[in-house]
Amino acid sequence: MKIALICPDSLPCPPIKSGAIELLVDRMAPYLSRLGHSVTVFSIQDPSFSNDERMNGVRFIRYDQSSYFSDVRSYCENQLFDVVQLYNRPDWVKEMKRAVPTARVYLSLHNLLINHEMQDQAALHAFELADHLITVSKFVAEDIIKAIPTVSSKITTLYTGEDPKRFTPHFTMEGKKIAEKLKRELGIPPGYHVVLFVGRLLPKKGCHHLINAMRLVIRKHPKTALVIIGSKWYGDRTISNYVKKLQSRALSVSSFIYFTNFIPVDRLPGYYTMSDILVCPSQWQEPLARVQYEAMAAGIPIISSNRGGNPEVVLNERNGYIIDLYREPEAYAQAIIKLLNNPEKRVEIGRANRKLITDRYNFEKYARRLSNLYQTT
Repeated sequence: MKIALICPDSLPCPPIKSGAIELLVDRMAPYLSRLGHSVTVFSIQDPSFSNDERMNGVRFIRYDQSSYFSDVRSYCENQLFDVVQLYNRPDWVKEMKRAVPTARVYLSLHNLLINHEMQDQAALHAFELADHLITVSKFVAEDIIKAIPTVSSKITTLYTGEDPKRFTPHFTMEGKKIAEKLKRELGIPPGYHVVLFVGRLLPKKGCHHLINAMRLVIRKHPKTALVIIGSKWYGDRTISNYVKKLQSRALSVSSFIYFTNFIPVDRLPGYYTMSDILVCPSQWQEPLARVQYEAMAAGIPIISSNRGGNPEVVLNERNGYIIDLYREPEAYAQAIIKLLNNPEKRVEIGRANRKLITDRYNFEKYARRLSNLYQTT
């Protein structure tokens, strides 16, 4: 099949500025190519990349952000694509159906894009017009069905995942060496446990609750550090007022709370390997936080809020802990302390998470499922 994968108009692909969609497209597209498909990826331009190149069997075409979709549409009009897949842009469906009438148009949804209070009829029509809808979680699928029950038969949930080869498991000897090296670089004393947060530093991501939880954690486990990776926006290293408040709050809690600012995705795996626990304290209805897959790949337990699609891949007390009282720092602290008290349990959960990545949640299996979907829907 001749396939076009069309990223949104906000970030470049490959994901040098991060971005869950751009990372997914970049990682799984080569597997689609190996399955015999001709794959073209479209994204906005970036000075780091040429505007037309081939990598890993995939063609990447990039256009200026100001005219991005218009240029993509014009290109596709002159190509005989069998499949056009749009990511998170229902407003592009109608125009793409018109531009490439012989192609099947798939709409891949990684966020909640329906306002149930003021429903946009044009957006709802786009969901009906698309040939098939792919969601990142059942939570997103159910949100669509609430608004448009008639599309339920053409929705498929495909869980994404990670590449196990990119991550060294925390519980291995090599993992211990990586942990020791990174701790030295950050200034974390030897023998300290590490709790990890990865995500944009916005109130809805809940990092403030985790910092408050650490005040309780260090009473029981004083040799515990918190590492906070992220910035206010993808690739943006400027410090917002919220980040300043987080840093000020952290100073009153512990001198072993570290802010790294934005770190490119290719440098992230070592930080997961260094850590004992990932905490995902989302306050909003998160479609499904991909940091959970990254923690699984590194073989560490996950503590996640019971919000949105997060509980779909984190089963309470099996491969992590789900926090129902997601606004309460005490709830996160109790789960962290429980895991720090039991190193054998941490390893057991870590091994279970690693197995989930190798067996179920990885980009190769995702590409195979997607290829099958293209051929059967």
